[in-house]
Amino acid sequence: MPWGGVISVGAEEGGAKPFPPTSAEHQALTASSPYLGNDAFTLRNDYWKGTVSTDSGTAVRLQFFKGNTYRLIFGVSTDHLPKTARLHLHIFDSKEKEVSTVAGEPGQAAIVLNFEKNRKTDLYLVLMRIEPQVGPTAPVEVPSVLFYGWE
Repeated sequence: MPWGGVISVGAEEGGAKPFPPTSAEHQALTASSPYLGNDAFTLRNDYWKGTVSTDSGTAVRLQFFKGNTYRLIFGVSTDHLPKTARLHLHIFDSKEKEVSTVAGEPGQAAIVLNFEKNRKTDLYLVLMRIEPQVGPTAPVEVPSVLFYGWE
């Protein structure tokens, strides 16, 4: 899945339009808003955009640097998210050990994982997954994004 374009919070000069309120980008930017006013926080302009299925997760590799605190924001489209599904983010180090995780509330369309004071510069595997609602259901492909930043 490709990394997407430049993050646009709202309408800007030159004809850029804000993301629709039900979009994955809108959900992720809303969840990241407490950090955007902090001058020490840098939100990366490139972001991952694709789909995550309720029957399997999607993973990306990111390089994190020692000493930084990272904020990973996973957002999904509210038009496609089953009402009781839960979002999950997991970070694994190069030895396949889980080093951080977060789970959202049922129906929550964005979550933030705070990876505090990283102890080692390395490549990490970030797994995004959507836990489906309880009971038998058909798999659903959910438009999703992963933003991240650091301080």
